Amino acid sequence: MSISTGTAFQFLNDQCVDGIHDVRNDVLFFAMYTTLANIDPVTVDDQASINNELVGNGYTAGGEQLTQTIIYTPGEPKRPAIDFADLVFGPGATWGIGPSNPDAALGAVIYNTTAGPQQNKVMWVISFRTPRAINNGTFTVRFPDPTDPTLAIIRTSG
Repeated sequence: MSISTGTAFQFLNDQCVDGIHDVRNDVLFFAMYTTLANIDPVTVDDQASINNELVGNGYTAGGEQLTQTIIYTPGEPKRPAIDFADLVFGPGATWGIGPSNPDAALGAVIYNTTAGPQQNKVMWVISFRTPRAINNGTFTVRFPDPTDPTLAIIRTSG
């Protein structure tokens, strides 16, 4: 199966333009998926419809809540960027250990849990490129420096 990195098409083209999401105030989560998942940012819409979420010690179904930061590029015009605080799973995190590692983490989605039309809508899909397994350790998802808009994980251009 595969997970492709990208902004979820429905989020960018419909939900964002229609003002369904408020990235400053909505509650966003980071959920990981195994090598058996098939997630395409062009077709994915609802987090609840994605199969093969990660299962393991130190990981909670539905993922972990993100802390987002909105920052602006210096100069004119100021362009917004969105970044997140790093996430830490563990200590004692264990998943993807086995002969074929089918339960290793291959990627994740960032989705909105705020009640309303935005609930469970996928905003971004992230591929780890290679399966990630951990055995009784700490798994850290590192996002770029949240104080530098040029490094933000999500930024506008123009």
